[in-house]
Amino acid sequence: MLHLMENSRTPINSSEEAALDHLNQYLNAAEDDESPTRADAVAHLVAQDVERADAQAHVEQLLLKGYLYEVEDEMRIPSRS
Repeated sequence: MLHLMENSRTPINSSEEAALDHLNQYLNAAEDDESPTRADAVAHLVAQDVERADAQAHVEQLLLKGYLYEVEDEMRIPSRS
């Protein structure tokens, strides 16, 4: 049986991949009592020298393509296992 789920996400471009790497580190470093929001994710990318409009677009695309998701306004990264 083919494992379609492993490669079922829409591919992302190199700038989206760089943004995802930054967000992955940021979200994984968040304390358990913190709940980073979409605005926090954008602000984090801006702090990494990404233009605000690009940061917003990257977060939106990563959400649309399934690399990020939101639960009650909290940003999360799906497990890749």
